[in-house]
Amino acid sequence: MNGAFLPWLAIALFTLGGCESIQEIDRAAGEYAKAIEARQAAGRRSGGRMSGAERVPRCEQVSGRLVVPVDPDTAYVRLKRYFGFNTPREAQRTYPNPDWLKYTQYRHETLPGVRYAMSESVVWPDVGRVWLNLEIEKEGRGSRIAWSHCRDADGWEKLGDPAEVQRRLAVDVGRVAGGGR
Repeated sequence: MNGAFLPWLAIALFTLGGCESIQEIDRAAGEYAKAIEARQAAGRRSGGRMSGAERVPRCEQVSGRLVVPVDPDTAYVRLKRYFGFNTPREAQRTYPNPDWLKYTQYRHETLPGVRYAMSESVVWPDVGRVWLNLEIEKEGRGSRIAWSHCRDADGWEKLGDPAEVQRRLAVDVGRVAGGGR
């Protein structure tokens, strides 16, 4: 069934179901839209599984940050290349279903010289594919780099001891952003 048809069907059902004014129809349609968004968000967190019978695993957020003595633009280019983050144009060209990007947590925001924010499934060299959130911001003469991910999901659950994985990620981010190979 066409997804665009569902909201109109819902509005029609709410109208027939006793909504007596435009405000009631609008409120009912808004509640229906929120329910759809919540279900889509639950599906994204569960890796696309949308069954109502399944429990969505909670995301235990793991994060870290460090400061490197390079400007944000340089840190961005180095980390983007190392992890394989895609710009929006690259993502549209390389993703199997680019129209679905808006329904994922993909993010690539740039404000050159000031701030970069990326969130995507990337290949961490010599480790594997993981979902990584990375933010780079100007701090003094250097850059503050912050990262986060779900501890037991999106590829991280396969990497072993979480403390060791977090330490290795911090070392790799600092080494690559600072210019090391």
